Amino acid sequence: MRGFFRRAGVRFGILGIGAYLVFLVVNLPASWAGLVLERASRGALVLGETQGTAWTGRGVLGLRSAGTYRRLADLQWSCNPLGALGGRLTVAISGTGGDAQLRAGISLGRAGASFQNVDVTAPAAIAEQVFAAAAFAKPEGRLRLQADSLEIGGGRVHGAATVEWLDAGLGGFQATRLGDYRLQLTASGERADLRLATPRGDLRLNGQGEWRAAQPRLLHLRGTVEAAAERKDLEQLMRALGLGSAGIPQPFAWSVPLG
Repeated sequence: MRGFFRRAGVRFGILGIGAYLVFLVVNLPASWAGLVLERASRGALVLGETQGTAWTGRGVLGLRSAGTYRRLADLQWSCNPLGALGGRLTVAISGTGGDAQLRAGISLGRAGASFQNVDVTAPAAIAEQVFAAAAFAKPEGRLRLQADSLEIGGGRVHGAATVEWLDAGLGGFQATRLGDYRLQLTASGERADLRLATPRGDLRLNGQGEWRAAQPRLLHLRGTVEAAAERKDLEQLMRALGLGSAGIPQPFAWSVPLG
């Protein structure tokens, strides 16, 4: 058997097969990136009209929700496939569109993932794919996610991020023009501290909360909520939240399921 592999023809044949396999991997079509994205998002995000390869390409990012499709942005991405040989794959992503804008650097490895210089703006409807209750509430407005550096892996999170809900509304409750909301996350270890604030709005939410690695699909929030007394149209929403009349600050304690 050893003599067989020592033959020059066999060695060149194995080398040729290896080179061909590398060629196939390096030239994987961009549609493979779409398959990975769709599976990772459980079908919520789709990538169509792909061009290029899975490593450097472009396509149209879309949101699929309740049987409907919404075009979000023209997306571009690039990475070096050889980075995977060292156990770490770094991807640069950018995109623009009428409903969304995004920029991010993502590094994927065996220990987890890290995100740098993240700035993403998207329709609030995308929250329906993250929060179960959002599918009924029908969020309106825009979401913006910003993070200079965030690392996730091994049941631990390090870094900080800010999520803003701008021009917020809840179509499911006929509640429009609620305001702007900001959720800040600061994490180091198995726990992330959350701070909720209302820079502007007639439904004011302020409080704090936490996320724990032991319960990765649950957010805990507590604080106070107050609806402007003149906003009678918010009474249906207040009742749905288990709260009393508008015009009076009231405490809340919510456990919000993710996914």
